[in-house]
Amino acid sequence: MDTEDTMAFLKEREAKLGAPMKFRTYCTWFAKLGGERRDYGVFLYTDGRTMVYEDFERDPMILGIPINRKRKEKYVKMEESFPVDSITDVQRVTRRSAERSLEAKRDISRAPGIFGKAFCKLVTKISTADSGVIFVELMDHRAFVDMIRKFQKEA
Repeated sequence: MDTEDTMAFLKEREAKLGAPMKFRTYCTWFAKLGGERRDYGVFLYTDGRTMVYEDFERDPMILGIPINRKRKEKYVKMEESFPVDSITDVQRVTRRSAERSLEAKRDISRAPGIFGKAFCKLVTKISTADSGVIFVELMDHRAFVDMIRKFQKEA
């Protein structure tokens, strides 16, 4: 259920986007090959033409209790966008292979085998025409893939 604050936030994002939001989700893990990584989540949304992702400042917590750190890193907001029609491929890969890709600074991710589908943590790999690769852990991979296909057909 969306609260008043949530609705105001969504309206603000739609105004920034210049169109109504047609799909939105929360990524519980995010990484861009050669770029940013967020272990606590990123908001991903689209108007059907432009895909936008952004994060928010968040203090670390354990069981809902804030943790005070001696050295607090300076927060730098991450917000980027790309055209939906630039997406060339969306597939599931193992999170471990995604993390290895980040370490290697090149895409060496791999789809899970039969046992991997059952026992490994899986993430969604989004490949774009400019050779960009984004890894996200989505709440509903299937809905995301269906949404991409729908919007690319409409384009």
